[in-house]
Amino acid sequence: MTVRRLIIAVSAVLLLAGVIGLLVPVSVPNSNGGSVSCGNGIAADLSSARAANDKNGANIPILNEILPNTDFVAECESALSSRRTWTIPLVVIGLVGVAGAVLVRRTEGAKAGV
Repeated sequence: MTVRRLIIAVSAVLLLAGVIGLLVPVSVPNSNGGSVSCGNGIAADLSSARAANDKNGANIPILNEILPNTDFVAECESALSSRRTWTIPLVVIGLVGVAGAVLVRRTEGAKAGV
C-alpha cells in the first residue's frame, strides 16, 4: 500500500466518522430517566427542549424561593456545541486529506514515465 492510498483511507475514515457524528441525534437526559431530543449536529431542533422547560417550570419566576429546575434548551445547546466541536474538524480534515491525496500529482509516476 502506497502512502497516497494510506492517506486516502485514513482521511475517508475521518470524513465518514465526522459525517456520521453530525447526523446522529443528540439528546440530553431529563429528571424522569428519559431523554429530551435536541436534533442533530447539522440541524438543531429545540422544540422538545422548550416543551420540557414549560413542563418543569423553568420559566416561572417565584419570589423568595429556590426552585430546582433544569434549563433543557441550554443543555441542548451545550450538547450540540460539543458534538459540533469534534465532528466538524473531522469532516474538514477528512475532506482536505482526500482532496489533497487525489489532486496532488504523483512525483514518482512522472519520473518513471519520462
